[in-house]
Amino acid sequence: MSGNNLSGSGGGPLVRVRDLRKSFGANEVLRGVDLDVARGEVVSVIGASGSGKTTMLRCVNLLETYDAGSIEVDGVEVGYSGSGAARRRRGERELARIRADIGMVFQLFNLFPHLTARDNVMLGLRKVRRMAHAEARDIADRWLLRVGLGDKLDSLPYELSGGQQQRVGIARAVAMNPKVLLLDEITSALDPELVGEVLNVVRELAAEGMTMILVTHEMSFARDVSARVVFMEAGRVAVQGTPREVFGGQDHERLRSFLARIEMRH
Repeated sequence: MSGNNLSGSGGGPLVRVRDLRKSFGANEVLRGVDLDVARGEVVSVIGASGSGKTTMLRCVNLLETYDAGSIEVDGVEVGYSGSGAARRRRGERELARIRADIGMVFQLFNLFPHLTARDNVMLGLRKVRRMAHAEARDIADRWLLRVGLGDKLDSLPYELSGGQQQRVGIARAVAMNPKVLLLDEITSALDPELVGEVLNVVRELAAEGMTMILVTHEMSFARDVSARVVFMEAGRVAVQGTPREVFGGQDHERLRSFLARIEMRH
């Protein structure tokens, strides 16, 4: 895949998270998260409910503001500019430009119900990338064909299965040619028989070099597709390593018990 995810500044990490902290009231959800993601790398984030996985992911494109620390994507601080006393939250126009390079696929499909599959994919290309209608339409059609929905271009979301809607969501995100793609439990709302069709699309994107951070409870998928697996516990990165290191006889007690519970559920 050609695209922004393989371009940019130098050889440092594409995504760089340092000492990330976030509280909701008195509840400290993120307690100093550090994470680097290289260009073309697929990182799976696992952990129990409440460990901070989704909050961390949502901070990367500032769907959640963070209280302290920094997140850089391709050398640009996402949420804030300046430092120390001069640090300020970026304005919406600045944020929109940065977010355009950070694709996100949600647990619930978040499609516009009154727009066709094609129009859902075209919307960001027209409004954010300012593309001409014909170019946006060509890109939308190409990506919908890629995710196996070439015969559903004019279908409304209610006419699609959950798996098809999620594939439209993926097409919408990757059509923007993002530098990094964030995927938040994208199969958890799907019937089991539809999970495979969505994961196959992600597997293809990984093989083509798309940089991805995915929060998932699909351990076998994380094992197969990830360069690195990150286990979060109580708002911190507790363990990280290759799939073999993380899944292969870990001596970290909380990780062991988490994996044992997942195995029992499946």
